[in-house]
Amino acid sequence: MHGLRDSHVFPKHHIPVDQLAELCDGGGSAATIGTLWAGQRSRRLLLLDTVRETLDDPADMGPLPPAAGAWSAWAAADDAAPAACRRLLLHPQVGSWAAYTLRRKRGRATSGEELWADAGVLHTLALVATARAAASWGTSVPVRHGRVMLPTLGMASLAEDGTAVAQAECAGGEMRLRLGNRTVVVPADPAREADGWWPLRRLRVGGDPTLSVFLDDIDPFRELADPVAPDRLDEAAMARWQELLEGAWAILCRDHTETARAFAAGVVSIVPLPVDELGTTRSASTGEAFASMMISPPVDEVDLAVSMVHEFQHIKLGGLMHLLPMTADDGEPVHHAPWRDDPRPLGGLVQGVYAFFGIADFWRARRHVSAGLYRRIADFEFAYAREQVREALAELNAAGGLTGAGRQLVTGLAERLRSWQTEPVDPVAAADAGVLCASHRAEWRLRHLHPDAEQVRSLAAGWQADAPAGPGPLRAAVEPAPAAVRWSLSWQDLARDHLVGRTGRADATASDLAVLAGNREAAGQAYRRAIAADPHDLHAWAGLSLTTTEEPLHSRPEWVYAVLGELSAAFGEARIGKEADPVAVSRWLGSNVPSLASPVDPQDPLGLDEFR
Repeated sequence: MHGLRDSHVFPKHHIPVDQLAELCDGGGSAATIGTLWAGQRSRRLLLLDTVRETLDDPADMGPLPPAAGAWSAWAAADDAAPAACRRLLLHPQVGSWAAYTLRRKRGRATSGEELWADAGVLHTLALVATARAAASWGTSVPVRHGRVMLPTLGMASLAEDGTAVAQAECAGGEMRLRLGNRTVVVPADPAREADGWWPLRRLRVGGDPTLSVFLDDIDPFRELADPVAPDRLDEAAMARWQELLEGAWAILCRDHTETARAFAAGVVSIVPLPVDELGTTRSASTGEAFASMMISPPVDEVDLAVSMVHEFQHIKLGGLMHLLPMTADDGEPVHHAPWRDDPRPLGGLVQGVYAFFGIADFWRARRHVSAGLYRRIADFEFAYAREQVREALAELNAAGGLTGAGRQLVTGLAERLRSWQTEPVDPVAAADAGVLCASHRAEWRLRHLHPDAEQVRSLAAGWQADAPAGPGPLRAAVEPAPAAVRWSLSWQDLARDHLVGRTGRADATASDLAVLAGNREAAGQAYRRAIAADPHDLHAWAGLSLTTTEEPLHSRPEWVYAVLGELSAAFGEARIGKEADPVAVSRWLGSNVPSLASPVDPQDPLGLDEFR
């Protein structure tokens, strides 16, 4: 088996047909995860080989010993204890470190630290490998903010703060790190806390299958991009995570047994994220740290289970995409993802639809073990995710740029989703989910899909002259909004409150409440008044599009918004007349521009003759 000494020699990887089919259907057994792990081992070795070739300047290691000694020590340990060193090699944060070090060396990441403080982690990794092989070796390692992280083991505290160089050795089964007069001895059982030593703690839950994961709150490379300081959880927080994980794991083992078995084989660490300013549960993962997921403190065990399913979908697809690309070219971020407020590139949309397919599947099962109000909530979450996935699959089906494997994935998900479409859900839950999806689609178009300025001027002039307009094939461009504003959260919160009969939200408008209550006429009148008061109120424009079947206002509100804005700018309110409100302009456009007169084709979600 190839290892660190011959990392330039890699086997060819093959995915069995049945395992590829499992993944393309949104699933994946424990055996399939084993195939992905094999691919990750080769990828990680290739990544380390690239690090070795890139750190070719002796100055890269600064005051530390040359890199060659660390590589040799790690390779010797790998020869002596390949299984133990394999676990180190595949540790998620080792991948994050290697990728970050390459970005720094290539000038794609900046830091206040010298390069050697990051590149020198190589010596720390070689030290851990040597210890795993029960061998002896001494070196120097970088100290970051007074601490040294020993990946897979824990963190030694050697100083109050600062970057420095510590002496390190392993001999006679003992690891020691020394900085000045301060020495930290790693316990014989590294999982035990000691003076100057924080172990990388582990949570274990369940029986068959058992889940054993690190709860990583200390590794500098545990998050997405730049290194971060440790954020040690206290005993109460650890107990809370243990309790939540036990509950979430029980749900997954009962309702998604095969997913749970695959999860146990495919997840190594959970990284607690800080609570964000909005108080919402966040989660994330990165392909460079295969088998690690980041999750902020969840509300309850169901919330945690959803996040775990979500991120495991990303992990599986990330591993597959390292072996079989889903896209030939990601292209520009121009795609509507119903769960994101910003335009997404093709690869991002593929990742997102895979994750939300898993969420839909979770709630599909969850509603069958729920009753009363909890059943309505589960029905809503299922209907919401189901429609989000349906929209995204339509967008992917219309897009170019998918590989054969990407097409197989879209087809596999669509076939399973088709069987879910006829499953009945609570009517209030279905209606609220429909409002959420439609409002997001409309406001996304208003914020990001900008009709061609010349065509808009031509249409405005046609309105003013009361003459037919023939602008030719419609053109529009997708552009990101100036600021990353989470504009869809208010709709989500309001819909979920309406679902359970909760009232009194300070940001709830009469028009929004009327839409959710099914009173489209009253809502439409209120939205028109809001637009008259503020023609740039995009929330009101999106709401208005939900209350009418007039085209293009219903399916392409951005054209009505753009033409009305051009009329006001070019001619002034006095000259365009009071009749130039959104509905009147929509009717005129529908009568004069044939391609705007019909609803958007489900197979062409952007509804454009020409798209750039």
